[in-house]
Amino acid sequence: MTLSVTQPPLNTWQRANWDEFVSMSDDSKNSKLKGYYYQGHYRFEPMSTGSDHSKDHMTISVLVGLFAALRGIAMNAHDACSYRQLGRNEFQPDISVYVGENANRIPWGTRVVDVDTYPLPDLVIEISDTSLGDDLGAKRLQYEDLGIPEYWIVAVEIQQIFGFAISPDGSSRRIRTSQVLPGLALNLLEQALQRSRTEHQAAVTAWFMEQVKHQLNHP
Repeated sequence: MTLSVTQPPLNTWQRANWDEFVSMSDDSKNSKLKGYYYQGHYRFEPMSTGSDHSKDHMTISVLVGLFAALRGIAMNAHDACSYRQLGRNEFQPDISVYVGENANRIPWGTRVVDVDTYPLPDLVIEISDTSLGDDLGAKRLQYEDLGIPEYWIVAVEIQQIFGFAISPDGSSRRIRTSQVLPGLALNLLEQALQRSRTEHQAAVTAWFMEQVKHQLNHP
């Protein structure tokens, strides 16, 4: 079977072999799509899904970076970065984060991160506007199988964050405080998202910074 590289189906998992997926994924015509490959199936999604998604994406990115800076945690975050395990997996989360000794492990000039050569991100985040079911389902299973330490799903419509800590054996459990960014409570981020519905991002960021500083001064 030869699949079209010009217009793959969107927002649905389709069966294909690895070479067929890579042909579509690497085609310049699909450069604005996010791609996933897992257990012999691929999924493509539009990289931009509207104002609500993009605003929450930016808010979470900024606040995670600010928290790390205030807490003195080494961190590098990536926006829609592509990760590949040759022949088996590809994933492109909205946000991926490396912390601690992994913060600078991905060299400049890397286009697609080979996870057989470089470490997996410590945290992946999916911003779920129209894809919540899949983010809670197949993508969660993929991240569990890969052994990514932590996974968040930001549900845009309800301003809720589903957090999972993933053990080396692939099992996961719900968390309300980040394990890879110690001390970062997900409910604090949820409050920031709720405030962002009526306040501008600069005001939300200033509020969040004051909350983190208060925690530092009153452990």
